Formats: sequence, C-alpha cells, structure tokens
Amino acid sequence: MMSEVIRQETVMFFLSVLHGACLTFCYDLLRAARRAFRHGIAAVSAEDFLFWTATGFLTFCLAFFRTDGVIRGYVAAGILIGAVLYHFSVSALVVRVFARLFLSVKRIFCAIMGVVSWPAKKICRFIKKIIEIAGKSGYNKFRKKLRGNCDGKKEEKAQQ
Repeated sequence: MMSEVIRQETVMFFLSVLHGACLTFCYDLLRAARRAFRHGIAAVSAEDFLFWTATGFLTFCLAFFRTDGVIRGYVAAGILIGAVLYHFSVSALVVRVFARLFLSVKRIFCAIMGVVSWPAKKICRFIKKIIEIAGKSGYNKFRKKLRGNCDGKKEEKAQQ
C-alpha cells in the first residue's frame, strides 16, 4: 500500500498534467478565434496579456490550495508534460475544428444580420434619396437667391 503522502503527491502530479493540458486547450481556442476573426496587434497583445494573467492566477491557485503554497518541482513538470502531450497530440486538430466552427458561426451571424438589416438599409437609402432631392432643389433655389442679391449689389455699386 502507498502512504497517504505519496498518494496525494501522485494525485497532484496528475492534476498538474491535466492543468497543463487544459491551459493549452484554452490557448488553442484563442488561436482558433484569431483565425476566424482577424485581430490587430494591439488586440492580440491584450488577449495574450489577459490569458497569461489568468493562467498565472489559476496555476497559483492550483499550487496554493493543493500543496499549501509549497512550490513543488513535480507540479511544474506535470504542467509542462501535460501541455507538451496535448500540443503534440490533438492541438492542431482542435485549432482546425474550432476555427471552422467559429467561421461557421460568424457566417451564420453575418447572414442573419444581413437579413435583419435589409429593411433598415432600404429605408435609409429611401430617406437619403428624399434628402438629396429636397436638398438639391432647395439648395439651388437658395443659391440663386443669394447670387441674385450679390449680383444686384455689385451692379448698383458699379453704376454709382
């Protein structure tokens, strides 16, 4: 039989392997989202900052609550092993599948928004035409009126 301490350390090691795999999976979701929705460098930097901040916090919580804050080398090794195993086994497949899923959701959302916004676009175009027609006729009349006043004043000054 194993002693209780060794059993707890073994469980902690396997939890840290799972933790490493889960963190890498979350980053793969972020990578897939970046493939589906193009980002600028500032957005990518902000996402990475938030991801690594959350990763650090979650890793700290794992170590703090399971090992009473004692830093254990096998925990760091377990996280690294879990991340490496996940990355070299299913990471590429997960990124590809989720990128396609996100692209499909994006296309469906854009199609729905196109259908929903179609009446609004028609109404806006109609209102824009009315404003242009009214504006052109009104603007031209106003302009002619101004020209008439300006030309009349110039002629009066020229005659004097």
